[in-house]
Amino acid sequence: MKIKTARIIVLFVFVWSIFFLAPARQQAASENTLRLYNVAGQATFTLLKGVIQGKVKSFKDVTRTLFYGSVAGYGFYQSKKIIGNGHITSGLLLASLSASISENAALGRHPLSHIGYTLGPARIEFATPFADEPAAIVNLSVIPRELAGFVRSIKEGSRLSFRNGMFVFTAADGIQPRALGWTRGMFPTVTQNHQTGYVYNHETIHVVQNIQAMSLSPEPLVNSEMGFGQSKPKLFAFSGMRMNFLGLGMDLFADKLQAYETNIYEMEAYHFAQK
Repeated sequence: MKIKTARIIVLFVFVWSIFFLAPARQQAASENTLRLYNVAGQATFTLLKGVIQGKVKSFKDVTRTLFYGSVAGYGFYQSKKIIGNGHITSGLLLASLSASISENAALGRHPLSHIGYTLGPARIEFATPFADEPAAIVNLSVIPRELAGFVRSIKEGSRLSFRNGMFVFTAADGIQPRALGWTRGMFPTVTQNHQTGYVYNHETIHVVQNIQAMSLSPEPLVNSEMGFGQSKPKLFAFSGMRMNFLGLGMDLFADKLQAYETNIYEMEAYHFAQK
C-alpha cells in the first residue's frame, strides 16, 4: 500500500497536538495525560516507523501496527510507574520487552519474534520460536550515540558500577548547581548521597525514555531482514549501527523547544518518581 504524504502529515499533526496539549507545569502532569502520551504516541510512531521502513503495505498492516504499538506504549507507561515505585530491574525488563514488541510490529514481524536488551552502547536481540526463518539466533548492533554518552559520562562521573541491569555512574558533585543527577542516553549519573531513592529512580526513568525513543527510530543502517532460504540460522550476526535519530533529536532540540519546567520528559520523571 502506497502511503500518501498527506496521511503522514496528519499523523504528525496528531502526535504534535498531543504534545502541545501537555500541562504547563510538571506538577500538573496527570496520570491520564501521561498514559495518553505513551499509548497514543507509541502507536503513532510505531506506524510511522513501519511506513518509513516499507513494512506497512495494507490496511491490515496499519491496524496491526497501531494495536501492538499501543500495547508497547502501555508497557512503557507501566515500566515508568514501576521504576518510580523503586522496582528498577523489573521496570527496565518491562521497558525492554515493550521496545521489542514495538520494533517487531514496525518491521512486520511477529510481536515476540525477537526480544532485545540494550546494554550500554550495544543492543542484543534474540530470535524466539516465533521468528520466521531468522538469519541468526543472536543479533548485535552498536549505538554510536551511546558510545558518545559513555565517554561524556566518564568525564563527569568518578565511579562506574553495574546495577539493576545497567551501567551507573556516581559523581562527587553535580554538573550544575542543585543538580543531583543526570542521564546521558543509557548512562544515569547520580551524586554520592543519592545512589538510591528518588533521584536514582528519576534518572532511570530517563533511561527508559531513551529506550522508548530508540524503539521508534527508523534504522537504515540495521539489517532487519530475515534469512529466507537458510536451512539453519547462524548463531551470531552483527546487524549494524543504530543511529537512534529520535534520541539525537531529543539531544539537539528538546531543551530548545521547551523549558525544563514544561519538558515532557521531565514531567514524566518527576511525576512517577514522586509516587
